[in-house]
Amino acid sequence: MKQLTISGRLGKDAEIKQTARGTKYLSFTLAVDSRNKDGEKETEWYNVTSFQENHMGKLFGYLKKGSGLIVNGTPSYSIWHDKNGDARLDLNVRAFNIEFPSLGGNRDNADGGQRTQERQEPAQSEAPVTRQAAPTYQPSTTSEPEDDLPF
Repeated sequence: MKQLTISGRLGKDAEIKQTARGTKYLSFTLAVDSRNKDGEKETEWYNVTSFQENHMGKLFGYLKKGSGLIVNGTPSYSIWHDKNGDARLDLNVRAFNIEFPSLGGNRDNADGGQRTQERQEPAQSEAPVTRQAAPTYQPSTTSEPEDDLPF
């Protein structure tokens, strides 16, 4: 599974929308700023969606334009053509964890600062969402010795 972590600011207030089948989901855009090699500011926009109940309930009231967020999710891309026929690329993230960055460099989420991760699969069911501890990063190991590195 591909996983992406992005940190940015909301481009506008979050919205609760509904699929054609009636499933509610949270939707917002996240602006991620960076500098190019000439030092000029560039902004990438990500369309973020979440089908998790706690994001729509606990977080929705806090997701206002300009709010800083850290989003963990699964990335996808879609290509479309504008009115001039030019191809455009949309960057999309299906969020499974949303956090607010705190001032001390620690990350706090909607559960009072506990580092938790809640995950719900796309097929919506009436089963309750279970809480799991966020996985810790484990670097991959290779069987090649470190002396064979190209640098």
